[in-house]
Amino acid sequence: MPLPTPNLDDLRFQRDLVDEARRRIIRYCPEWTDYNLSDPGITLIELFAWMTEMIVYRLNRVPDKAYVKFLEMIGVRLQPASSARTELTFYLSVPFPIAPEDDTMVIVPQGLEVTTRPTEAEAEVTFTSDQRLIIAPPRLVQLRREADFYKNYLPNLGVVPFYAFGKKETKPQVGDIFYVGFDEDRDLSGYILRLAFECEETKAVGINRDNPPWVWEYSQGEGHWEEVPLSTRRGEKDTTGGLNNPQGSLVLYLPLDMKIDQVHGQRAYWLRCRLEPRDEEQGMYAEPPSIKAITAQALGGTVRATHAVAVRDEVLGTSNGEPGQIYYLQHVPILSLGRGEDVEVEEKRNGEVGYVRWERVPDFSASERYDRHFTLDEATGEICFGPSLRKPDGSVQQYGRVPEAGRRIRIVQYRHGGGVVGNVPAGQLQVLRSAVPYVDRVTNLTRAEKGRDQETLEEARMRARRELRAQQRAITAEDFENLAKGASRAVARVKCNGASRGSAEHPPGTVELLVVPAAFDALRASDLTKLALEPELQSQIRAHLDSKRLLTSTLHIREPRYLGVKVEAEIVVSEMSQPDLVKARVLERLRSYISPLAIGEAGQPDGDIFGLGWEGWPFGRDLYVSEVYSLIQQVPGVKHVLDVRLGYRSLLPGAEEPEAAEEDEEEEAELPLTQVTEKSIRVSADTVLCSLDHEIEVVEL
Repeated sequence: MPLPTPNLDDLRFQRDLVDEARRRIIRYCPEWTDYNLSDPGITLIELFAWMTEMIVYRLNRVPDKAYVKFLEMIGVRLQPASSARTELTFYLSVPFPIAPEDDTMVIVPQGLEVTTRPTEAEAEVTFTSDQRLIIAPPRLVQLRREADFYKNYLPNLGVVPFYAFGKKETKPQVGDIFYVGFDEDRDLSGYILRLAFECEETKAVGINRDNPPWVWEYSQGEGHWEEVPLSTRRGEKDTTGGLNNPQGSLVLYLPLDMKIDQVHGQRAYWLRCRLEPRDEEQGMYAEPPSIKAITAQALGGTVRATHAVAVRDEVLGTSNGEPGQIYYLQHVPILSLGRGEDVEVEEKRNGEVGYVRWERVPDFSASERYDRHFTLDEATGEICFGPSLRKPDGSVQQYGRVPEAGRRIRIVQYRHGGGVVGNVPAGQLQVLRSAVPYVDRVTNLTRAEKGRDQETLEEARMRARRELRAQQRAITAEDFENLAKGASRAVARVKCNGASRGSAEHPPGTVELLVVPAAFDALRASDLTKLALEPELQSQIRAHLDSKRLLTSTLHIREPRYLGVKVEAEIVVSEMSQPDLVKARVLERLRSYISPLAIGEAGQPDGDIFGLGWEGWPFGRDLYVSEVYSLIQQVPGVKHVLDVRLGYRSLLPGAEEPEAAEEDEEEEAELPLTQVTEKSIRVSADTVLCSLDHEIEVVEL
C-alpha cells in the first residue's frame, strides 16, 4: 500500500501570524494606533506573514515528506493485515456409521463460510475452511497387544478373550500397551472418535473407575506418539470404568497432525492405551481387564479455518492495450494468493478466445517483453501490468507483456479479510452460511489468533531502518532478527542465537532463531496455547530468509523456552479504594509485566519499567522477588504489600490445555509448581517468562 503523506502545515496565515503580530503592536509600538487594512504597516505585516508562512510550510514539510518519499523509492510498502486462524469443529446430527455396514459420509467443502452471531454493537466475523473435510465411518481393522503384536485379536473378538494389559494369569505392569488400528485408506486426523467397549464386568479390580491409570496416545508418524486427552464434555465423558463396566464408551478429539504409522510392520492410523499411573488415587490393576467387543463411531471432524471471505471470478476490466495498466480488486486487504488463485487474461489461441493464466512477480526488473507477468499489492488490491520505459538513447523498452486491447481481465479467486477483529474467543463461530447434510452444528473449540491490523506508518519507518541496516543480507545476529520480523505480520519478536563455534545441539555455522508469534489477544485472555510456533509460519520465515542468508549458514527456527510464573501475594487496600477494583488492577499489572509480549495499554506496562523499547519480557532475564513487591506497591489503591510468593513451571504451548469452549467443562487440575526459595528466578538465555493464574488476597490489618 502507498505510504500516506503527512500534512504538516499547521500554521494559518490570519490566525497564527497576522492576528498574533497585531496583538503585539500595543506592546512594542504603543504610538501605532491605526490598525485598518489601508495602513501601510498592516500591509507590511501581512507581507511578512505571507513570507513566514511559506518558509515555515516548506521547512516543516520537507523532512517528513522527503522521508516518506525516500521510503517509497527504496520499495518500502505497508505490510497488509494478517488473518486470524483457528480450527472449526463440525458435529454430526447422527454418529457414523448410521447402521452396520452403512457407508454414508459427509463432505464439508473447502471455502465453507462460518460466522459469529451479529449483534447491535458488532458485525459478524466470517471464517472459511482451508481444506475439504471428509467425515466417513471409521474402519477398525486391528486390535493388538504389545507382548504378542503378531496376533490381531479383532477378527476373533468375543470368541477369544482379549486381555488389554497382559495375559490372564499375569498381573498388569506399568508400561503395558494395547493398540487400536484403523484403515489407512480413511484419514482419521481431526475426527471426533467414540470408542464403545463391551467388557467383563468387574474383571480388573484395584483401580479408581472414575480415574483409571492409563494414557491414550495417537501416532504422529515415524514412531512419534503424543498424548490425546479423553473428552470431558457433556455426553462424552468416559463411562468405561477403566474397562470394568459391562458397557461404556469414551470420546477422543483426534488432532490434525495424526498420521499413518508402521508399528512392528503393520501400517494403520494407530491409537494406543498405555498403563501409566500418575496419581496414587488411581490405583493399579490387580488383573488385566477383558474386552469382549469394541466399535468405533465418528461424531464429527475438525478442519483449519482462516478469517477470510472468498471471492470468485471477479472481472477486473477490459484492457486498453497500453503499457502500465492498473486495476483494483473490490475487496481489500487480501490474503496471499494460493493454489488456484490466479489472474487470467483473455487471449486467442487456435482460433478460440479463452483465459490464460499470468504469473505474479515481485517487480518487473527481470521481465522480458513477452513474459505474462503482473504485480499485486495485497494491502490495496492493486494489480499492475508491465510498463514501458524510455532509455537514454531514445529507444523504449517494455517490461512484461501488455494485455491485448479489448481483452477481459479477471481473477479466478482471492480471499479478503484480516485484522484483530478476527481474534474471536472460543465458541463464537456458530453460524453456517450454507447447510451441510448431516452436520448439526459447528463451533471453534479454541480461540482464533494471529490476526493483526495493517502496518502503521510509524511501524514501516522502524522496519525500514532495520532493513536498511541489514541491506537485505543476513550476516549478523541483528540482521537475522530484523529480516525475520519482516517475513510476516504474525511474527512479534525474534531472538537470534548464533552457534558459529558449534555446540552440543547444533553444529558450527548454525543460526538459531527464537520466534514469539503475535498472540496478543490470547495472552490477554490467559490462553498460552497460541504461543506455539505453527509449521506454516516457520516455513514462511525460512523461505523469507533463504535468499538473504549465507550459503554456509544453517537455519534452525523454533519457539523459545517458556517458563510460567505464578505470583501469590497478600495486600492491604487503602481506605478509600474498592478491594475488587484494586485486586483487578494488580492482576492486570502482573500479567502485563510477566509476559512474552507487550499486552498492556499503550504497548507497555504502567511505570515504563524497561523504557520505550519494551516488547515483552526480555530473553534470558531473571525475575527478582523485590521487583514484584515494587510492582504491586505502585498500583493505585495498594497501601501495603504484606507477602509475595513465587512459583514456576516449564510451559510447552502445544501441550497446554486450551480455553474451555463450553461452560460445563470441568476444570483441569493445576500442574505442580516449583516454589521459589531464593530471591529470584534464574532463567537460561533462550527462556522467556509467562504469567500463570496469579492469586491476590486482600487482607485487613
